[in-house]
Amino acid sequence: MNSTTTSMRRPAISAATKIWVPNDYWSLYSQCCTWRPEGGVDVWECIRPHHSTVNTAPPNSLYWQYLGRR
Repeated sequence: MNSTTTSMRRPAISAATKIWVPNDYWSLYSQCCTWRPEGGVDVWECIRPHHSTVNTAPPNSLYWQYLGRR
């Protein structure tokens, strides 16, 4: 595998992913999940450390990278 392929990998989804809540601190690379109305959850990874507000919630791409569904 070359370095281009390696750098394009998505991080693994943590087995114990915290639910996104406002007024919490999210460190770089921490993961959170959000409930989907049709069932399951979407998992996100923090790409900019911040204190959460409704304006910084996933799917805000300035703060979160989508990782997948569970």
